Amino acid sequence: MKHFKKLAGLALALVLALALAVPAFAAEAGTETGTGTITIDNPISEQTYTAHKIFDVKYEGDNYSYTIDTNNPWYNVVKAYAENSENGLTLKETTAVPGLYIVTTSDSFRAADFAQYLKEQSGNVTDTGVTLSGDENGVTVDGLELGYYFVKSSTGVLCNLTTTNPSVTIHDKNEESSFEKTDDKADVEIGETVNYTIKGKVPSTEGYKTYVYKVSDTMSAGLTFNPDTLEVMIGGTKLEKDTDYTVTFKGEGQTEDFILDIKMLNDDGGAKYTFDADIEITYSAVVNENAIATVEKNNAKLEYSNDPNSDTTGEKEDKEYVYSAKIQINKTDDKNQPLGDAKFVLRREAEGSTAESPVYEYYKYTEATDSTPAKVEWVSDQADATVVTTDEDGHAAFNGLKTGTYELVETEAPDGYNLLDKPVKVEVTAIDEPKDEDDVNSVNLTLEADVVNNAGTLLPSTGGIGTTIFYIVGGVLLAGAVVLLIAKRRTSGVDDE
Repeated sequence: MKHFKKLAGLALALVLALALAVPAFAAEAGTETGTGTITIDNPISEQTYTAHKIFDVKYEGDNYSYTIDTNNPWYNVVKAYAENSENGLTLKETTAVPGLYIVTTSDSFRAADFAQYLKEQSGNVTDTGVTLSGDENGVTVDGLELGYYFVKSSTGVLCNLTTTNPSVTIHDKNEESSFEKTDDKADVEIGETVNYTIKGKVPSTEGYKTYVYKVSDTMSAGLTFNPDTLEVMIGGTKLEKDTDYTVTFKGEGQTEDFILDIKMLNDDGGAKYTFDADIEITYSAVVNENAIATVEKNNAKLEYSNDPNSDTTGEKEDKEYVYSAKIQINKTDDKNQPLGDAKFVLRREAEGSTAESPVYEYYKYTEATDSTPAKVEWVSDQADATVVTTDEDGHAAFNGLKTGTYELVETEAPDGYNLLDKPVKVEVTAIDEPKDEDDVNSVNLTLEADVVNNAGTLLPSTGGIGTTIFYIVGGVLLAGAVVLLIAKRRTSGVDDE
């Protein structure tokens, strides 16, 4: 009978072990020997990582099961967790080895919940664990007895359970998520399209019940978002709206702010995408009339889960700037008095223009309507150009310009004043790519052009008739003198006869 009880106890232990059995990956399958290694491949700076053995591993052929005995410093903590049937973990004492418990789990067991519980209770356990060592490229510990380990960091945020069979690599899920935003231009004209790209990486979602990955973009008033241009790619594959991600808009007509929510988990809780795959979000916005002579800020933000055992999230943001300039005309006479009613067009050298054969294109501005934004165009015919007229203060402006060299051409002078004999050159310069607030504040986007007109008759150099009138009058007088001289001679000849 005594031998029968021992055999029955061993049989029961074997049955319980097989109930938990999964394929083994031990260095020497079918044995209880060998050691394992745990590595953190992306350790966060100034954190200490420790590994704590929770369960021993017992092998039966190619399968293994976990056990814990009363001498384990984590026993009371695990026992308390197992007493709640909703946790899906049970302990069954073997009759053959008193104090040794077989660990089994049900479908309701979640490693992430168990790890969170262990983290919360770790302060009540006299187990210093084994410290992982290394550098920013990775920290590791080897020579570990095979088992089920709880790994945590000094900040208490990394909780991961793993079996060292024989080596496991863990990715710290609390790292900062990769996030970068770029645009294809900063120096723009009104009506021009700016293309934006946001790049990131698929995060590690292991151990998460839910994962938040939200990208939002807040555009200033001078940018009109085009929702039809929004595209999301992961690993080179285009994602489907409402299936792989959702997007909501905060502005009227879907033209301002948006929030993009990418689904990182499948319905069963597994990772939807390959870890570290490239994320690329592209979209565009049109520069509108509110961007005249101002720097427009485009602020993108990423909200992401940063702890698999809580609902906390981290944030990263990146800003891009675009701007357009204006040329303001200050029209005065030679006594510095403002002149109204002077008319100007703006031109610049066109592509292919040379010093010997200059070719010009002219500024044309179209006002915004309810359905179309304002825009700047460049036309080849001066007759199609926008003409601005100075007001009573002598002011007029050409709006929404990018950096470059321009020429103000006066097409009509105020009454009683000479028309300018040559264009007024204006150079618009600014920072090529502002990166921060200091750069933005240093950008001067209103360029003033002082234009002076002289009163009186046009001088020869201004294109007037000049000395022509004198030639005409002189010619008339000369012709008259010749006629008088001939007449006099004829008269003298008659008298001589």
